[in-house]
Amino acid sequence: MLQKEDKMQRIKKGVGTGDRWDMVRLENGIIGYISQNYVEELPDAEIEKIEVSLKNSTNNIIYKGETKTLDVKIYPEEAKEQEIEFISENPEIITVDDKGNIIGIRSGKTKIRVKSKENNVEASIDLECYSKVTNIVVDSEEEIYMQVGEHFKINAYVEPEDANEKGIVFEINNDGITIDEQGNIEAKKEGKVMVTAKSKENEGIKKEINVTVLRKMEDWEIHFDNSLRVEGLEISGIEYEENNNTNNNKFILKNKVSDLQELITTDLELEFQNNKGQILNDSDLLGTGSKILVKDNGNILRVYTILIYGDSNGDGKISSVDLLKIQRHILELEKLEGIYLKASNVRKTGTKPSSVDLLLIQRHILGYQKIEQ
Repeated sequence: MLQKEDKMQRIKKGVGTGDRWDMVRLENGIIGYISQNYVEELPDAEIEKIEVSLKNSTNNIIYKGETKTLDVKIYPEEAKEQEIEFISENPEIITVDDKGNIIGIRSGKTKIRVKSKENNVEASIDLECYSKVTNIVVDSEEEIYMQVGEHFKINAYVEPEDANEKGIVFEINNDGITIDEQGNIEAKKEGKVMVTAKSKENEGIKKEINVTVLRKMEDWEIHFDNSLRVEGLEISGIEYEENNNTNNNKFILKNKVSDLQELITTDLELEFQNNKGQILNDSDLLGTGSKILVKDNGNILRVYTILIYGDSNGDGKISSVDLLKIQRHILELEKLEGIYLKASNVRKTGTKPSSVDLLLIQRHILGYQKIEQ
């Protein structure tokens, strides 16, 4: 028997003429019908408090292209049927639909607000959108030759740049070298070592670098002119000289094999190769990625790599082709890696190329400002 003070929830409203009966659910769960003539309809409960969090997540991070759902709690319980709306303060970063499903669009931070439509009660959650690591690039060659006791640094980066976890772990397969967390190598003994740079976020994303440790070459066995900059296994500083025979004010790079031979003093055998591994003649150009193999009785003692800032394709010329390659790299249409990535950063800041580097190369091509090697 129902009492006057009993409360119930209407499930379905009766329609038609005459005595109309509503389907109701009592507080004890029993479902039945009752005439509208014998009930008093209470006003709907208002939302007093909203709590919002990210469902099945330990942080407030969503990756680009990922879909997650907001977990919304309404207080009091009787008001949970009241209408709410979801608002993203920056839908270009994260979008949200009317069910609380969010999608990461691009990297950045934004706030998602959950608001009652009947009054001004609302809650919000701060979210961050990142990209997952897709690749690892290094600014050195994937085949490195070192001498016992020598030091070298492998600079490795994750891609894309807006990845959340930028950490990289270095591993080696034997004790021929040591390597620290920053990629600094010390050659210990002759032999071959595999260095693997792995993403902390996903160890399946990695880059392998082969290191060959050779006997120490004595200082007196080879000498480089002071105009050259020899840093570890890289040779740069091959300067341009102005062409006074024309009026176009351009610069000519003194980077023929014969030009460099004049700046190296040694009784050891020197073999010059382009970036495709083809042996070069005296009149051929050396470009970024070209190699100088130093040999003793046919055995390789050292391999130097040529670095020419602005020459991002390795043809030994700084031209509109290099501009295009760097531009495509910045737009993520084409990847520059290793020594070519380093050559594209003509500012020598140790970071990846930017629109500033494009401008400097363009000014060089037009003869306004020479790139300092």
